[in-house]
Amino acid sequence: MRKPGSKGLETLRNLHSAAIDLLAERSYQGMNLRLLASKLGMQAGSLYNYIESKQQLLFWLMKDTTEKLLHGFERTIAEIAEPTAQMREFIAYHVAYHIENRKESSVLQTELHYLTPANYRAIKQLQRQYTDEVQAIIERGAAAGLFKIPDARIATFLLIQMLTSVTQWYKPRGRLTVDELIAVFTELSFAMLGASPAQLSAGATRIAAGIHKAVNGPDGAADTVTHSLDLGSHVLHISVARQPKARKTADLNSPDGDEPALATD
Repeated sequence: MRKPGSKGLETLRNLHSAAIDLLAERSYQGMNLRLLASKLGMQAGSLYNYIESKQQLLFWLMKDTTEKLLHGFERTIAEIAEPTAQMREFIAYHVAYHIENRKESSVLQTELHYLTPANYRAIKQLQRQYTDEVQAIIERGAAAGLFKIPDARIATFLLIQMLTSVTQWYKPRGRLTVDELIAVFTELSFAMLGASPAQLSAGATRIAAGIHKAVNGPDGAADTVTHSLDLGSHVLHISVARQPKARKTADLNSPDGDEPALATD
């Protein structure tokens, strides 16, 4: 790929967006560079000034996205030393990033296996760096007695998998704001990491209040349902306001009111 000038940078941004849309519509096998050129309003020959092949396009999209995620995470926690504070910032960053870029994230998870072996290894190395840095936070927290986990690597995989799953079911017009959703993910993540019952109890109270307000308004009243999650060392209780009967399930963050599906990668 050539190094673009200022006009070329704008073309690359448009190319990136159009390629993601095309992959979402047709998948890697169903798209080609002529279709991409047509979508951009370009001659196919002009597109080859930027992209030499469909494989190079997919690798560029994967590399650009993964590096953006990694470097954004590193900047987010750069000035933070305390492990639980780092973990909270990581959770907020990861969830917000994948909500903001959910089509791109979901498409690229699906198409990853179409990379050549060499390109696949390069992307997996970048992903491993991201995973290693998250694991380092968990290990520091465990060493300080803040987290209680049997295996840091498995805990890291489960945590990232759970947070990334938001790309599969989030809808902007759902009943929770992004901040409220992040709060739920944060408390569930800390519960999974074996954080202290005091931290979990305080977090559950904040979540219940936020969900109650989201469903009923600041002055609304509704019955609540308390969900208990047995974590082995302690039990997490989360009280959630009942949905008013007139409210349709289509308004939930999860597409049809069903349990959210896990990400496949």
